[in-house]
Amino acid sequence: MNPAPHPYPLSARARRATAATVMAGLLVLGLAAPPAAAQEDNALPVEITADQAEMDERAGTGTYTGDVLVVRGDTTLEADRVIVHMRERRPYEMEAHGEPARLESPDPETGENRIAVGQRIDYFLDEERVILTGQARVTTAAEDARGQRITYDLERDVIQAERGETDDERVHIRLQPREDDEP
Repeated sequence: MNPAPHPYPLSARARRATAATVMAGLLVLGLAAPPAAAQEDNALPVEITADQAEMDERAGTGTYTGDVLVVRGDTTLEADRVIVHMRERRPYEMEAHGEPARLESPDPETGENRIAVGQRIDYFLDEERVILTGQARVTTAAEDARGQRITYDLERDVIQAERGETDDERVHIRLQPREDDEP
């Protein structure tokens, strides 16, 4: 006996996209969840959604394209394209490209959102450090930093900004006193 046809059949493209999304989700779960005994305090699972995914097991990379959203704990990364680099099936670095790519995370002390944007974001997960290039900007409750290249230590909340080649690409910093800093 043949099963009844589905009332809303998927196109071949939709079936492939759905299968790729399911496969990527399963692979990410396998990649991001090492055995409990091997987990370190800072080893959080990484969840990725995208329009397309390509996994290269031998190279240790996963490439995600199309409205990519990466979630790791309270941190989110949005980009057009993200390449995840892995060692022993564990993500350790992400390379995000976008117009712009955007990383958002809460400040561990204040809980206020910190937003980092750039045309490229290199996120080193184990170090909790990002390098932003191309119209880079970091906005926190206390600072708004802009430059061609910014290195941002998320754990220590340290921003290092560098200028570009032209006067228009000089570093710009705005300091906003916090309420407890006011006289």
